[in-house]
Amino acid sequence: MLNRLARETSPYLRQHEENPIDWYPWGDEAFARAANEDRPIFLSVGYSSCHWCHVMAHESFEDSDVAEHLNRDFVSVKVDREERPDVDEAYMTAVQLSSGRGGWPMTLFLTPDRKPFFAGTYFPRDDRNGHPGFLTLVQGVAHAWQTRRAELIEAADTFTQALREALGAAIEPRGITLNRRFVDDAIEALHGDFDPDFGGFGGAPKFPPHSAIAFLLDASRRPAGLGAHLGVPDLADQARTMASTTLEKIVLGGIHDHVGGGFHRYSTDDRWFLPHFEKMLSDNALLLKAFARAKGLDPRTDALFARAGNGIVDWLKREMTSPEGLFFAALDADSDGEEGLFYLWSLDDIRDALSGPDPAFEAAFGLREEGNYFDEATRRRTGLNVLARTEDGAESFDRQLSTLRSRRAIRERPRLDEKAIAAWNGMAIRGLVEFGEVALARRCAEAWLEAERQFGRLPHQVVHGEPSGLAFLDDYAFLVDGFVALGSATGSPLWHDHARIWIGEIDRGFSDRVHGGFFATSGEHEALFGRTKPFTDGATPSANATLASGLVELGETTSAMAIVRAGLGWMQRAPLATESLYEVLARCLDGREPLPRIAVEEFAGRSGATLWLFLDEGSLTYADPAPPGLEPVRVTADGPVEVRFPESEDGVLTGAIPIRVAWRPDSRPGILDVTFQVCTAELCELPQTHSVRLAPA
Repeated sequence: MLNRLARETSPYLRQHEENPIDWYPWGDEAFARAANEDRPIFLSVGYSSCHWCHVMAHESFEDSDVAEHLNRDFVSVKVDREERPDVDEAYMTAVQLSSGRGGWPMTLFLTPDRKPFFAGTYFPRDDRNGHPGFLTLVQGVAHAWQTRRAELIEAADTFTQALREALGAAIEPRGITLNRRFVDDAIEALHGDFDPDFGGFGGAPKFPPHSAIAFLLDASRRPAGLGAHLGVPDLADQARTMASTTLEKIVLGGIHDHVGGGFHRYSTDDRWFLPHFEKMLSDNALLLKAFARAKGLDPRTDALFARAGNGIVDWLKREMTSPEGLFFAALDADSDGEEGLFYLWSLDDIRDALSGPDPAFEAAFGLREEGNYFDEATRRRTGLNVLARTEDGAESFDRQLSTLRSRRAIRERPRLDEKAIAAWNGMAIRGLVEFGEVALARRCAEAWLEAERQFGRLPHQVVHGEPSGLAFLDDYAFLVDGFVALGSATGSPLWHDHARIWIGEIDRGFSDRVHGGFFATSGEHEALFGRTKPFTDGATPSANATLASGLVELGETTSAMAIVRAGLGWMQRAPLATESLYEVLARCLDGREPLPRIAVEEFAGRSGATLWLFLDEGSLTYADPAPPGLEPVRVTADGPVEVRFPESEDGVLTGAIPIRVAWRPDSRPGILDVTFQVCTAELCELPQTHSVRLAPA
């Protein structure tokens, strides 16, 4: 018998439609029943391609004993994190506050008014290694709800207050100078965490560091600095090495589906060899953009990256495109009840498909009779092989890989999540445009315009041709970015014009008028524990940074810099989680004249002028008198002049500084010399003098 989830559009929720649990989708109906019947809520959050979500489903959610307890003592709610990222973010914060880490599936217990009092992730059905299993947990929570209700309510209130503070957290920057040094510090921070042997940052598990790669690729193309001439490692060279090495190791590794194209979600080891096998549109779209931008970075890897990018495009066309031209969200990690089975091979299987041994192919991809693939939990060999290379040789083995792809097609396929998510499709449009697949990108963009027309506004998702859900900031931001790329590539004004329409909608619905930047949700979305502003990068670049990037390409640098300034506190505290904001800042700095600089604006009547002294953010200088040991601003000329500085506290001058200079009509100077000393919170530079030539009288 089917439960309520059978009426839902989410493929993930539909995976649970035959569970014996009396599931509700997220909504008022579930919480009203919980309140009326005085029951707590059991909340489970996951997504369709999540391996451990499937494990918990098979162990617990399909179990009649577990279902009996849940149906009697709780109201059970299932959420697709990709359909409701706002719900996912709020309760993932609760999980992280509770345990210091996060992951899916999420397992929470709530009061009927949505407040969590217990938060965790995966639980096996039965007790294990001294830890309670899910059935024990369910029974314990039900008993506590009946006997220690006041304690749970108090815990929920405390949890909720902590959630509101965490989700609404703002970080004020301290002593930041917005210049190339600030950007270079982020590159050096990445270099300190870089794995020179296998690429990427930190240890296992390793996820493709999309934002870091994009930032480093951008930095690698900047002119060499002074260090290059002094024999000191240049930051542009370091950035090039980090980006190129990481991409090369990802492409060679088992995280790459060498047979069918595209890339798995992440690697459980530090060598990109043993993957978790789900394949997400978002990862592949961002990698496609990276391969396009890496072209010419290192001629040695051009062919390798081109093959990897073409593999993504072929996979998108073959398996991930809807009839309307939209791109589906993901492929499952599991098939036939086992993770990765679709992608793994015994050596006998390969030899049978290739009509005998192929020593060169077997050596190139590290294939072994006993298998090279280890079970993640037991670390035992399974007798199966994942295809991975240690280096890119002269032979690409296209014939053998094509044969294996045909043989693999008869296997039970991983389940396809047929949601088309606006944000991820925006990433795909950008990646396809930059890789040169403009027609495919245009078809997707046209399908989103039609979905918007059909829905009456931009929807969050389209499933089987039906648009639904209010768009979130990342939906708008990534589609803006994709449309800007498409407009720049085609020259058609349609795409830039529509991007600007969406920017207007973002400004009206998501803007923080007080502190700057944009909230993840609009005022029309459900209010949970506060509105967050996404400045930090996660599996994808932050929505604020992505919007700012699109604004830069549209020539709206001032608006882009306003977003960067709103996120400066996060950039200063967590440079390894805000690389996409650093990339935007670097592009903005490249597009403006270097600071400090002097400009002159003469008065009408030619009896004086305003000298504008422009300093970097976070820098200052002093009017006369200056503190002991420091040089005040001085203006001298080849004739007598009168100088007046703007009023300021303690003589401190910052930002754009207007300095009024007047002279007698009969003693008009030809040159004004401005001497000043720039200081930051950390140091003061040597005094410098800039000369300004006035136009002849």
